[in-house]
Amino acid sequence: MKNNKFIFPLLTILVFFSIFIYALLMTWPVTCNHMNQYVTIKKNSSVNQVSKVLESNLCVNKNLFKIAIKLTGNDKNIRYGRYNFKSVTNMKDLVNLLTSNNKEKVKITVIEGLRLKDVAIYLEKKLSIDINHFIELCYNKSFISSLGINASNLEGYLYPDTYLLLKNYTEEDIIRVMVSQFLYNYNENILKNELTMHEIVTLASIIQWEAMYDDEMKLISSVYHNRLDRNMLLQADPTVQYVLPERKSKLLKKHTRVDNSYNTYLYKGLPPGPINSPGIMAIIAAADPDQSDYLYFVANNKGRHIFNTTFKGHLKSKK
Repeated sequence: MKNNKFIFPLLTILVFFSIFIYALLMTWPVTCNHMNQYVTIKKNSSVNQVSKVLESNLCVNKNLFKIAIKLTGNDKNIRYGRYNFKSVTNMKDLVNLLTSNNKEKVKITVIEGLRLKDVAIYLEKKLSIDINHFIELCYNKSFISSLGINASNLEGYLYPDTYLLLKNYTEEDIIRVMVSQFLYNYNENILKNELTMHEIVTLASIIQWEAMYDDEMKLISSVYHNRLDRNMLLQADPTVQYVLPERKSKLLKKHTRVDNSYNTYLYKGLPPGPINSPGIMAIIAAADPDQSDYLYFVANNKGRHIFNTTFKGHLKSKK
């Protein structure tokens, strides 16, 4: 009985001490000069791996985090993704952020005709992605292959559309969504064709750059198909613009002499790959051109084009 007199007070002290330690731990301040940066938690990361990422990127003691996440019973509930910690003030906030089912979404619109690097710049502004990692992934052959794309990079395959993306999506997640949207739209609209998917997208990207109006796309496509059939140089200005350090308002002869495999003034056939992300209208036009005998076209001062079957007529239209 005498021992019981000591056990109850001892247990009470232990309970209050445990509550005090828990409260102290959960209110432990989490502050750092880098709280506004994004940190990526990779899929299937262990508590130990996550704690190391937090310690290396933020002012978070990895051991305190491991204790906190286990005390709350959330060691199996950490969700992967990109996180911004500007709203985090203490350990409780940190645990809640990493384990909550965050459904906050961001609306983005990627327009037709953007180059890969321009898409990356846009996403950096809208979603604060790691632009270097995003571009690296777009040139990672094993990652590209896992997406079902047979190309050396993802230029042309980041489908232009409006998306609602989870705010904590990783760069990998964003790319997968955009490429998946490309494949869906391509397969819905393009049947069997004598051109490969890569060739169609490459041609579509040139058409996308050339055409200001959708109703001209199939006719522009017919010119390029006719020139390909006749083994003529495509002489497509956009392919030259693609390799120049900066876009020119008007191409000069010296520009068309730049030795690059994308330069269709020097090399016959299609360039090695797309030069931007074409929309579905350009893709359809590339796969299914109008029937015509046109071999030349030139833009007028209204953004439309004048088409010709002869070089003589073409020169006349350029005046």
